[in-house]
Amino acid sequence: MPPTPPCKTLTVAVYHSGIMKPVSPPIPEHLAPQRGDLVMFRDNALLERLSRITPTTVLAVFVPVMIIAMAISLLQQTGLLLSASLFVAGLLFWSLFEYVMHRKVFHFQPHGEWQSRLQFIMHGVHHQYPHDKDRLVMPITVSIPLAALLLGIFYLLFGQLAWGFFSGFVAGYLAYDMMHYAIHHAKRFDQPFLQEIRRHHLAHHFRDTRKGFGVSSPLWDAVFRT
Repeated sequence: MPPTPPCKTLTVAVYHSGIMKPVSPPIPEHLAPQRGDLVMFRDNALLERLSRITPTTVLAVFVPVMIIAMAISLLQQTGLLLSASLFVAGLLFWSLFEYVMHRKVFHFQPHGEWQSRLQFIMHGVHHQYPHDKDRLVMPITVSIPLAALLLGIFYLLFGQLAWGFFSGFVAGYLAYDMMHYAIHHAKRFDQPFLQEIRRHHLAHHFRDTRKGFGVSSPLWDAVFRT
């Protein structure tokens, strides 16, 4: 397991000038931004390498998966209209899945050293080191097995219709990962909608970690009033 990083809290009042107001209530210690660079696995070079990933790797793996899943849907004579409807349904379901995972799984309240380290590996690392560009998208060592598991569940539930649904779900995942990376590392957004998405997510990091769990869309935060 990686060593627990330093927990000296930094008071973050401003991230981009004019966006953030002073933090109140204080950000929880295990989610507070830290200074310096992070090495998660000092004693294991392989795990350290596997913990880092670039957006291009995610695209190289999952764009073909998305296309193949849709091709299977169409080749099974599902029909273009039904396949497109399933794709949209999968896309919308991803947005809910993203919200629930972020709020209920990634932000569980740790108790004790073991849970604190687990929470740090799962998500705390991103809050403590939000500028680490190599840990903004999910490592494929996690995302590939998870995608296979979810495809299996979808197939059990929907049969052949699962392929079109899964294609849309993967598209939602790709939009989430690319949007998340851009929020933290793109120099600017010219479109007001994208500016609002960035503002929404940065408020989650630096104003109130109890709110703003939607990354690619604020839809479910509006529904559930978070």
